[in-house]
Amino acid sequence: MSADTLTRGADVSSAQGKRDVRPPQRIRIGLLGCGTVGRGVVQLVERERDRIRERHGVELAIERILVRDLAKPRPGIDRRLLTTRATEVLDAHCDLIVEVVGGVHCAGAYVRRAIANGRHVVTANKALLAECGRDLFAAAGRRGVTIGFEASVCGGIPIIRAIRDGLSADTIDEVRGVLNGTSNYILTRIESDGLSFDDALRLAQERGFAEADPSLDIDGQDAAQKLRILASLAFGEPIVRGSIAGIRGVTRDDVERARDRGFVIRQVATARRVAGGIELRVAPEECPASDPLAFVRDEFNAVVVKARAAGEITLIGRGAGSGPTASAVVSDVIGIRSC
Repeated sequence: MSADTLTRGADVSSAQGKRDVRPPQRIRIGLLGCGTVGRGVVQLVERERDRIRERHGVELAIERILVRDLAKPRPGIDRRLLTTRATEVLDAHCDLIVEVVGGVHCAGAYVRRAIANGRHVVTANKALLAECGRDLFAAAGRRGVTIGFEASVCGGIPIIRAIRDGLSADTIDEVRGVLNGTSNYILTRIESDGLSFDDALRLAQERGFAEADPSLDIDGQDAAQKLRILASLAFGEPIVRGSIAGIRGVTRDDVERARDRGFVIRQVATARRVAGGIELRVAPEECPASDPLAFVRDEFNAVVVKARAAGEITLIGRGAGSGPTASAVVSDVIGIRSC
């Protein structure tokens, strides 16, 4: 291939990445929640505003932000945007609502009201989607709005788009992954540093990877919620059986014995086709060195998708945190309003 050919290709690529000269479309965002992820969304919008306008032809503007405590210091956040009244966000003249408050009951009520008001919604709330996703998507379909939820599974890893769009023409037989960064961090520290489970958990808490009550993570519930979301996308078939086991019982001796045989222990979440529907399983597994999941360390996540035509596809990245999750949220915002 000649240098001219490469140059022409670059010119075409550059031209495709630019919008026409029409004024950018203004997207007014109502933000529910200003914790770690919410602040990350605000910071990312501010930092990338010019690039997003030039590349995607949209102007992002955060109009109102729901918080619990107005007095809490929030460096870099315009205090004039803050409110403790959800209706001031949900019923304002916003084009789109971003929900990052977490939980199920209040968040569910907020999302339902946003949909009833004809607003598109972007959420990072895996618990809400795992419990109420079917009803929420049905309501959104009736109202003619969209729910973006890339950030609900594996943070900045674009696994939702990969399954929903990239593999839309293919049949998926299995989705398997390390979906919980807290458990993976604990297992990695036991493996690499020789820590006990309790010491590795304390270290994870000190470094902000684990909550004060880590039960949701180490008992497998967090991974199970994410797995249900992925399974609903990948298969669209009934779940006929499932099991959940966490890493709480994994010891340093277990890790060392596995390593002596050439294996590593990971908390693995698997959804696969079986007779009559789909089987879901979350449990500690011994992974051989050749397994893509064996390479995933610390707070990183990975998902392996097995499709009949495309074969095996592996995505690896940071599964949580302000930056990766905010990236997925803002990507959904742009995707919904750029269509």
